[in-house]
Amino acid sequence: MIDAETGEICKALVADSGIDRFLCKERGYRVGDQVRCEIKKPRNVKLHRLVHGLGKLVSQSVDKFAGMDAHSVIKRLQGDSGVCCTCESFDIPDLGRVTRSIPESLAFDEMPEERFREFWAGICQHLIKVYWPGLDEARIEEMVNLMPAEVA
Repeated sequence: MIDAETGEICKALVADSGIDRFLCKERGYRVGDQVRCEIKKPRNVKLHRLVHGLGKLVSQSVDKFAGMDAHSVIKRLQGDSGVCCTCESFDIPDLGRVTRSIPESLAFDEMPEERFREFWAGICQHLIKVYWPGLDEARIEEMVNLMPAEVA
């Protein structure tokens, strides 16, 4: 970035994708804000974008997810399938033992690459089993890749 006042070249924090822009907006970041952050290299960005593209595809193709944003779709699929989730159990008086599934964070700094690949495969298998029985993982990836590119 070039500082308009001094003409100096400066470093800048720039959202790289639609999900990054969504997260910045959700967190209330505005142009010109000063932020403090720990900088980390991301996992495989292509796979990360593929997962969020899958969320967009599912929201447009499966009635149950209509109107949901891509991130919400992915988290719902994760919870429904139990893929990359931890289980938590509670003893509730008069009901007994109740167990719930808690989706793990998909954030770059939270989930390692191997686990993220496991997540992708598991979500695809869930979609095949429940919504798209005629497809396989490769066809789902093709469908996501055919989606129009994000517009800023």
